Amino acid sequence: MSLGEYRSKRDLNKSKEPSAGKNKRSDALNFCIQKHAARRLHYDFRLEYKGVLLSWAVPKGPSLDPYDKRLAIQVEDHPLDYQYFEGTIPKGNYGAGKVEIWDRGTYTVPHVTTREEIEKYLTIGLKKGHFAVILHGEKLQGEFVFQKLKQDAEDTAWLLIKKEDAFATETDHDKPAKQVKMPEFVTPMLATLADHPFSSEDWLFEIKWDGYRALAFIDPNNVQLKSRNRILLNDRFPVIVDSLKKVKDKVIFDGELVVLDSAGKSDFQLMQNYQKDHAGVLYYYVFDLLYKDGQDLRNLPLIERKNLLKKLLKELNLPLIRYSDHIVKDGEDFYKEAVKNKLEGIIGKKVTSTYQSRRSQDWVKIKTALRQEVVIGGFTEPRGSRKKFGALLVGVYDDQGELHYVGHVGGGFTDELLEDVYKQLLPLSQKKSPFKNIPKPNMPVTWIKPKLVCEVSFAEWTKDDIMRQPIFRGLRIDKNPKEVKKEIPTASEEKKGRTSKRQELELTNLDKLYWPKEKYTKGDLIAYYQKVAPYLLPYLRNRPITLHRFPDGIEGKDFYQKNIDFSHPDWLKTFPVQHEGKVDHYLMISDLRSLLYAVNLGSIDLHPFTSRCKNLEKPDYCIIDLDPHDIAFEKVIEIASATHELLERAKIKNYCKTSGGKGLHIFIPLHAKYDYEQSKEFAHVIALCIHKQFPTITSVERSPQSRPKKIYLDYLQNRALQTIVAPYSVRPRPGALVSTPLLWEEVKPGLDPKDFDIHTILKRLDKMGDIFKPILGGGVNMQTALNRLKKMFI
Repeated sequence: MSLGEYRSKRDLNKSKEPSAGKNKRSDALNFCIQKHAARRLHYDFRLEYKGVLLSWAVPKGPSLDPYDKRLAIQVEDHPLDYQYFEGTIPKGNYGAGKVEIWDRGTYTVPHVTTREEIEKYLTIGLKKGHFAVILHGEKLQGEFVFQKLKQDAEDTAWLLIKKEDAFATETDHDKPAKQVKMPEFVTPMLATLADHPFSSEDWLFEIKWDGYRALAFIDPNNVQLKSRNRILLNDRFPVIVDSLKKVKDKVIFDGELVVLDSAGKSDFQLMQNYQKDHAGVLYYYVFDLLYKDGQDLRNLPLIERKNLLKKLLKELNLPLIRYSDHIVKDGEDFYKEAVKNKLEGIIGKKVTSTYQSRRSQDWVKIKTALRQEVVIGGFTEPRGSRKKFGALLVGVYDDQGELHYVGHVGGGFTDELLEDVYKQLLPLSQKKSPFKNIPKPNMPVTWIKPKLVCEVSFAEWTKDDIMRQPIFRGLRIDKNPKEVKKEIPTASEEKKGRTSKRQELELTNLDKLYWPKEKYTKGDLIAYYQKVAPYLLPYLRNRPITLHRFPDGIEGKDFYQKNIDFSHPDWLKTFPVQHEGKVDHYLMISDLRSLLYAVNLGSIDLHPFTSRCKNLEKPDYCIIDLDPHDIAFEKVIEIASATHELLERAKIKNYCKTSGGKGLHIFIPLHAKYDYEQSKEFAHVIALCIHKQFPTITSVERSPQSRPKKIYLDYLQNRALQTIVAPYSVRPRPGALVSTPLLWEEVKPGLDPKDFDIHTILKRLDKMGDIFKPILGGGVNMQTALNRLKKMFI
């Protein structure tokens, strides 16, 4: 590859950019993205290839949203050393301005592994104008596609597109978030206990620190260090508070307060001692960043939050405030190291996980030995030379709020510790046992109010749920007694991966008749949705969904469900929408599992919002719903064709689908550029134009009584919070019809919606693919379109 063009554009005596000499290749193929504040800010995307860096200028930077296609202009190849370049190119030189590394890492490509195969793949892809790379960067992860706009060797314009995968999201890295006030408290996200370690590219792994969980709420010169149960820790750990006062940003950290032993391991007993005499060095290991300078970061993927955190802590350089680092993928090897070094355990976290203020299976803890938090309910008298007390009687709460005895803890105490714990027990004494199952101790007991939590290690659980050989580890000031329950391990990610879909998601009553006449069952419906999912999911993902449920099939009772107010799996996501003083938690369908969960509830058709969660007030498309009332379908075809002709004359892109019933839906892409009111008024104008041409067979009156034997031009479908049946959704009508996208040349006399059902649509998709995709693309310029319509009708 030649670097002649690179040399010819630069005076390397005046610029500190790398020379174009021969560069040493790295073992892996690298990529880098540089933020370049030249005459216009842009991002330079560079891929190592045959000894040089292939380079594209991306004006808006890469996007993680698969529907947000970014222009990428291919520029001259750069030398390999350019991937490490940061600095300012002086004025008067080519590309003058500041260059900083925005992301870097290695890359691979699908299905091939060796450097030679990858470079051969890229050679073919560059020639054909299409190739994909899988990035393993600090910020960017997953597959990206490069697609050339024109098949012309001289044309340099490409599109950079994120492929749908676990790393796809609608959040832009550099897009300013909406300014929000820093919350006074955030309920921390908690990890679920897993049964054994696993490895996965979708997970990162951290050390499980043996200390106190603490969130830091930092407003310059006003620091509040709080436990997970809202206890203010400032007076207990002033050295950390003083250190955090040096932070000049408004931030919320989540982390662990620990004291390290001589080997650099966190030790809970040392933490207990520190609180009495401040012996040892206290550190605050931070593993998450929840808020920064007016931006709530909790909905960002974890890997992005950690990258922002790492950069911030590096800039702060505070000795007592440390970044809790991680490794990606190799959880099993990491666990072996934890066992070898006698650590408490490891924490696994999904790299794409958002911060959820609850216990979640997106975070798991894997312990190297059995440990359990327990509530102290009493203590026995000492025997022999033992002082103060003999053993602690401890328990855990059940889901009904009852405290169950699980053992007595006598080991792990020094004389000093016995004295310290005893002082805290005495003020809590009471006559009655706090346990539901009153234990039978071998010494007299003093019962206490269940206010204190301690942590114990133990050998195993007996069949009667009693801990064998428990050892006292220390009191927990950061735990609410009522939240202390027996920890039951869940299946690890590795086991989940081996679990069949039927085990992972139990599909029920598959033989139940949903369409009695056709003999179609619930199982047939689920099978259809399973096959159509790749085409359907793009129209459901990241949108609140209203379910239309028919538990007993199309001849039984039905109801619409917006609010998911019942118990559901941890992995199922909902999205809160506030309307008229009420908050409904709508179902989110993001993958096949959540889709089948919805269908298994008896949902025949699915009705998504026209807007996405990240931009709830701005719909992606405008809809004209042609709804006939006692009028032949041929007339609907006539009006649809007339609407299409009108929109084409006004140069307004438009697409058609069947409703799955007697009507047709016409979609106009807006690309979330306008709000619901604007979309509704735009549709109203179009409806009035059509009604003016066909006053005898159309109506804009909502009431059916006001429009007998007419087609209702329903523009009110564009109001806020309205939903419409999704493309490829089944309808609860005889024949199991499907709402089907159409080519406009198909919208002509003879078109019959009954031709599109759960059997025929799959063959159609195999042949034609998804012809409705453009509704998710670039949108119309509404003002220009309205001006054209105005000229046509005045």
